[in-house]
Amino acid sequence: MFKRLALFFLLFVLLFSFPMQAFATSKTEADDTIYFEDGSYITITTIEFETRASGSKTAQRNYSYTTSNGDVCWKATLTGSFTYNGTSATCTSSSCDVTIYESAYYVVSKSASKSGNTATATVTMGRKLLGITISKNTYNLSLSCDANGNLS
Repeated sequence: MFKRLALFFLLFVLLFSFPMQAFATSKTEADDTIYFEDGSYITITTIEFETRASGSKTAQRNYSYTTSNGDVCWKATLTGSFTYNGTSATCTSSSCDVTIYESAYYVVSKSASKSGNTATATVTMGRKLLGITISKNTYNLSLSCDANGNLS
């Protein structure tokens, strides 16, 4: 009986010793759609992860490329972390990942950076046909946070 009680107490202590900011909720909103002449488009959505720690925020901005046929080919994700205090905001980290859904597309290059209250990334995507590169396009991704924690 004593061993079970001690084990229960230990599990209870461990459960409540983790930082509360580790538990987060998320909110997704559609931001914009960019249309191209060939009928393809990029859908931009933002996922906001709100931590319990006030004055900090992490968010992802997704850029999903879809052909005129409705096939999603790739998605570039910019992740930014921010601190804000009502007077100013600072981007504390920035990263970029690309997920490929259609094998004809590939990442030529990608880079992420931060400056002031903005996380940015530049992604160059290539497309091959029969093993030959037929197009390369560069996309600029951006995510900002204002002094009150509002994303744009």
